[in-house]
Amino acid sequence: MKHIELTIRGLPVDYQMANAIARAMALQLETEPTLVAWHDAPEGRMSPVIEGADVQSRWQDYGETHGGDFAVSVNGDYDFIFADSSRYETLEHSPYVALRDSQGHEFLCLAENLRDPKNPRQEACFSVEESSMGGLHEG
Repeated sequence: MKHIELTIRGLPVDYQMANAIARAMALQLETEPTLVAWHDAPEGRMSPVIEGADVQSRWQDYGETHGGDFAVSVNGDYDFIFADSSRYETLEHSPYVALRDSQGHEFLCLAENLRDPKNPRQEACFSVEESSMGGLHEG
């Protein structure tokens, strides 16, 4: 797997900006880049969320073993692992959409039941970050 380290100076870099920078780099390197795993060191967050896992390394193990082709690290604080999805078959339209609220929490929502795509905290969504997926998230 290739490792790319980027250092940004002169402006504050948060997760959202680092994500945009990493995705721009991915578009230069892959035909159809897909984010496989990420790590936000300042906030101690990672995706996928794996209960009880080491936040410092488990996201990287996951990305490497699930098709990751290259990793982009921004300022050593934000890490992203991408795979090229062009080699896989595409699925038909999915009834679900992945959304993020204004605090950065991730949700999986049933699109036809979603009233406001900017507000995933409705009866149509599951919180991806919660360990229990037993019911719909109420906001």
